[in-house]
Amino acid sequence: MRALSLGLLLAAPIVGFSQKLHKFDNLAEAVYFFEVTLYCGLATDAVIRGYHYLEDDFRRTHHLTSEEMDEQRGKGWSLAHAEWQNRGLGGFRAWCATEGREAADTLSSFPPPA
Repeated sequence: MRALSLGLLLAAPIVGFSQKLHKFDNLAEAVYFFEVTLYCGLATDAVIRGYHYLEDDFRRTHHLTSEEMDEQRGKGWSLAHAEWQNRGLGGFRAWCATEGREAADTLSSFPPPA
């Protein structure tokens, strides 16, 4: 069920975002991947900075209210937490080595606002 929920979230953008260099289609998806970096211990200063740049870009580009931002953050966090719980003892290692590393690399490369 959780995998289906994540699939639906990632397939149907809640708040559209299109940028060739960065794969995030909506803010909840970006929050999910940021949370993965936190769970995996991969949230370096560069990752955190990149996430904040991305979040600010979503807010400006889509004129999101505080309530909309909170809703998207909540959805992303819930999906990441459910995924982490689903991994079981030690099962998160592969998750961190693949999805976590990809998320960290992508977020850390997000450019500052122009």
